[in-house]
Amino acid sequence: MSTKINMTFGEATIQAELNDTETARSFAASLPTTIHVSGTGIDFCGRMPFELPYEEAQVHSGWTNGDMNYNPGGGWFALLFDDEENSMRYGDQVNMGRVIGPLDVFHTLTGSYDLLIERA
Repeated sequence: MSTKINMTFGEATIQAELNDTETARSFAASLPTTIHVSGTGIDFCGRMPFELPYEEAQVHSGWTNGDMNYNPGGGWFALLFDDEENSMRYGDQVNMGRVIGPLDVFHTLTGSYDLLIERA
């Protein structure tokens, strides 16, 4: 069963849906949380304030634009919104869910945010 969440970047609130993996369920149980993220033009990422469990079989390379991933090796949270076509060079990805709706809003956001993530 998926869990809907809201992610607040300053004045912008974006909806996403967590999948039903052990990693996503553990993340949902830790909400609400705040993660300091910075934009790179293709994603917003930041170090998680806690570790999440994951199954080795879920670790993969690349993403689909709109994915919300956890990087277990570095403890990073990533919200990926661009450059899917070149993403296979990035490994150590565990998918936790996806953004609901258009990704255009991410191209209007710049800089760093204290990203508030909470259940919708």
